[in-house]
Amino acid sequence: MIRELIKHRELVFTLVKRDLKVRYKASALGFLWSFGKPLFLMIIMTAVFSHIVGIRTEIPYTLHILTALLPWLFLQGAIFEAQNSILANANVVKKVYLPTAAFPTAAVLSNLIHLLLAMVILFCFIGGFAFFYGPQLLPGWEIIFLPFLILLQTLMLLGIAYIVASLNVFYRDVGSIAEIVVLAWFYLTPVIYSIQKARDQLKSITDSDIVYYLYLCNPMTPIIVGYRRVLYGHYLREVPEVYDSTLLTGLLVSTVFTALVLLIGTKLFAKLSRRFADEL
Repeated sequence: MIRELIKHRELVFTLVKRDLKVRYKASALGFLWSFGKPLFLMIIMTAVFSHIVGIRTEIPYTLHILTALLPWLFLQGAIFEAQNSILANANVVKKVYLPTAAFPTAAVLSNLIHLLLAMVILFCFIGGFAFFYGPQLLPGWEIIFLPFLILLQTLMLLGIAYIVASLNVFYRDVGSIAEIVVLAWFYLTPVIYSIQKARDQLKSITDSDIVYYLYLCNPMTPIIVGYRRVLYGHYLREVPEVYDSTLLTGLLVSTVFTALVLLIGTKLFAKLSRRFADEL
């Protein structure tokens, strides 16, 4: 399946461009809408969780939540758009032979582009905060690991996209299940709060770090924490959210999970795609 996608890469790029054009068609602000949603959520969450609930984080809460929201919205958008990608193109799938994996792949890649565009604005925010809080908020040498985190998350989402897209053709409940799972996944990932806060709370309940280490097995936890670590390297060396050794162990778990989900996703999609035309 991967070889077929590489062979038909021009089709994938065409689908990605189509998705981007549809999203930004008749839009006055264009790609800035890629940042509009996380900016709005950042304002609301900062007001609620920082000023009302009183959550404290290692870096300014606005940067904490914004840095986590961008990759999370990448995950959310990729999964929800990919799960309907085959159904949305049912007429094409039934009439013309083409690699159907191109549709969920394009859904993930178009959301990846949204992430990269939003990252540009994020760096502007970081520069603004550094002006007021000091240069320690600027990225350090750890920034070289940012492409690895983006690649790791993208590969993981491709695997999940193939699974939900193929199953949704046969079981329309997948969409509803995915919404519940993604919502629960959000609260089980240190987006709103810091991972150190999670550790303290879990340890106070169980008086042990076992549950905390199980919590780290959530593949998005080290990825989200990793984004903050590589973007605020100077500051988080002095006030670490988590020890680097623990973070690297978590990223290893995420890498293994990504390899497994990508393998399962490609195998499942290749098997079920033979029956797509009949089912649609």
